[in-house]
Amino acid sequence: MEITAILWDIFYFAVFPGIIFSFIVGQFYEGLDRKIAAHLQHRIGPPVWQPFLDVGKLFTKEDITPANAQSGLFNFSPYLGFGAIIAVMLMIPVYAASAAFSASADLIVIIYLLNIPAVAIMLAGVSSSTPFGAVGTERYIVQLFAFEFPFIIAALTVAVYVGDFSGGGWVLSLKNIVGAQQGLFGFAENGWLLWKLPLAAVAMLLVAPAKLLKTPFDIPEAETEIVYGPLTEYSGPKLALFKVMENIKLVAVAGFITALFLGGPTTHILFGYSIPAIVDFLLKTVSILILITVIRSVTARLRIHQAVKFYWTFVAILAIINLGYVMVF
Repeated sequence: MEITAILWDIFYFAVFPGIIFSFIVGQFYEGLDRKIAAHLQHRIGPPVWQPFLDVGKLFTKEDITPANAQSGLFNFSPYLGFGAIIAVMLMIPVYAASAAFSASADLIVIIYLLNIPAVAIMLAGVSSSTPFGAVGTERYIVQLFAFEFPFIIAALTVAVYVGDFSGGGWVLSLKNIVGAQQGLFGFAENGWLLWKLPLAAVAMLLVAPAKLLKTPFDIPEAETEIVYGPLTEYSGPKLALFKVMENIKLVAVAGFITALFLGGPTTHILFGYSIPAIVDFLLKTVSILILITVIRSVTARLRIHQAVKFYWTFVAILAIINLGYVMVF
């Protein structure tokens, strides 16, 4: 029995929803993001499989560590970020209400782990010992403090609401949060929290581009200003790991929002046909991806002070209002 459990754990980590599944879906979503953006801007754009080719090519390139870099941190950073985002994927409900690895307070754990890739990029910038890396890291730290507050408030709003709905305290289990939203397509008393906590949902969706460093919040790695920010000195396999990490993070963030506000992966019966939960998960996360792509396609990069003002004077207020309403009423 123990051997079977160990084999299943290895399967979850290495295959589904771990490394292989996350890698394939992450690269595909990045390709889809590029393709949709191209169509919105009246371009042909690269094929959706282009990210697979880009990453594959990087893995074959020479791995260079700059002479002035702090080699330990420089080489460790990509593995730290990649490991953290795989851990997040293992805790996101992908094929059922429960994830491969669930816990009673995994909402807090996921919020924490989603910040580790950002920390990895900051460490990469600091350890590279270049002006571009330093400037990019400074920008990332400021931006992180700006968007993380409304992100946490929006997530806690869900925890408080589901706790009140179930008659208990705060619900910090993602499995229980998803379980409270199983009404048909969200239109029921136990439907999606998107309809019941709209301000928190909007706040979370507005934070997503900044968490993913998508325009207009790609300030820390602005190519036209600071080359590639914290990752300027990276090449070869380590740069490939960062690319893969960022693409998987797109799936993880979309999956997290899906679990909080769209009922997570749910099996539906439509016109007599069963829609598997994994298909439901992919459709919902692609919908979030399309929204993020539209935002980045119709906006220009903000300055860092504009991003801070936007998150602290608008997005944070949305989240706080919704949290206050839930706690009072």
